[in-house]
Amino acid sequence: MQKLNWEGIEIEIIFVEDYSPTVEKNYGEKMHHITIKANEELPITETGYKSIFILESNLERWGGLEKYILDELSLASKTDAWEFKKISKNQLCLF
Repeated sequence: MQKLNWEGIEIEIIFVEDYSPTVEKNYGEKMHHITIKANEELPITETGYKSIFILESNLERWGGLEKYILDELSLASKTDAWEFKKISKNQLCLF
């Protein structure tokens, strides 16, 4: 288990390196499983929980586990919807 802090949000990462030995046997490549957990919404998940299956070559192409997660969060946070949620979270509701 790994911890990561992204924009003040604590994120727990669980990484299973060889999730399916059958995939490796049949395709010659490991299938990884990444579980992302946070106690609040993230731009990649409204619930704070995300399950990702990714081939080893794709994870390597992205620069490794931490860089992959940070890039996904960064890319998803550039949407108008996430900006609105971020602003709304800091503003008090009057009604």
